[in-house]
Formats: sequence, C-alpha cells, structure tokens
Amino acid sequence: MTPPEPHPLPVSCAVAFKEWAGVCRALLDGRQSLILRKGGIDEALGGFRPEYGAFWLYPTRVHQAQQGLKPSVAGGVEDDSDSSAGVVEILGLAVVEQIGRVDRPERLARLESLHVWTADTVEKRFHYRTPGLYVLGVRVYRRPLAWRVNVTPEHAGCKTWVPLGEGLDTIGLTPALDVATHEDMMKTLKAALGAGEG
Repeated sequence: MTPPEPHPLPVSCAVAFKEWAGVCRALLDGRQSLILRKGGIDEALGGFRPEYGAFWLYPTRVHQAQQGLKPSVAGGVEDDSDSSAGVVEILGLAVVEQIGRVDRPERLARLESLHVWTADTVEKRFHYRTPGLYVLGVRVYRRPLAWRVNVTPEHAGCKTWVPLGEGLDTIGLTPALDVATHEDMMKTLKAALGAGEG
C-alpha cells in the first residue's frame, strides 16, 4: 500500500462518498477500515492519491439488495436515511491513510475478513470494465448527532461523490477506533495487500 501525504482532520468538509448503508454502518462501528474504489485515483510521483483525502459517508441502499452484503450484516442493517422525506443522515467522516491496488483476482480473498461485502460483490466490482480495484485504508470519525442533509438532484443516481454545498464542520468528531486498534487494522490491511511483493 502507498501512504498518501498526511491528511489532517479538516475544519469542515463539503463532499460525501456514496456507499451502501450497511458498509457505512460497518465503518462507523469499527468493523471495517477500508473502502473499495474502481477509479478516481491519480498515480502521482511516489504513489497514488485519491481525488479527496477526506469525505463524509453518505449512506444509500441503491443496488445494495441486488448485489449484496454478508448475511450477518445485510439482515441487521437499519436505514439511517429518510430518503422518502428527502433527507439523509450523515454520521461519519473518513480520512484516507493508505492506498493500495489489487490487480489480480486471486488476491481478493486476502481481504475477505476485512470488509462486509460478499465475495461475489467484490469480484463484480473487480471485473467491472477494466479488471482491478483500489483499496483505501481509512480512519473513520463519528459525530455524536447526525447531520440531516436535504437530498438534492445532484445527489441522485449511481454516482460516487456528492456535493454538500457549504462544508459541514467537523467539531465534536471522535475516532471510531482507538489508536492501537486502528494501527493494527492498517497493518493487517497492508499485509493482506502483499506490500513489498512483486
């Protein structure tokens, strides 16, 4: 994995990352510390850089049922949003600390215990368009109370990044994991991605 430039916790953040509600919950609960990305990563001198180093987690159920989460997660996910009322609740901010790439499908199994997607879901993402996946190791921070964000036309559809207009401030955020546990997760992720292997 490639460590990007250190990204301090911003004072505010005006962009969110759309992800299944069950995955957002796993990130907020500290059961998962990685995000899979198909693209949007620049290969800069000395390593990879994501288009955003920090972003809010925007829970969605779009495609969640069709593709799937592990049964232990999918059965117990509560919908944190009230999309029928045009509101989504945002509880967490992710800060990217590590970036790696999986370019061989046989390596996907190494990540199996580190996330809540089904193996089939991850394999489909890997093979979509061009084979390969970027893996972002993230530190997640929680709000004591959710931001209630009005859903706008810019939020609709199958898009990854959602503009939030004015930035939401990060006052009162606390880490989802303590320092030691988070560092252990990052070491485990680094090993799973075969850092240093040819």
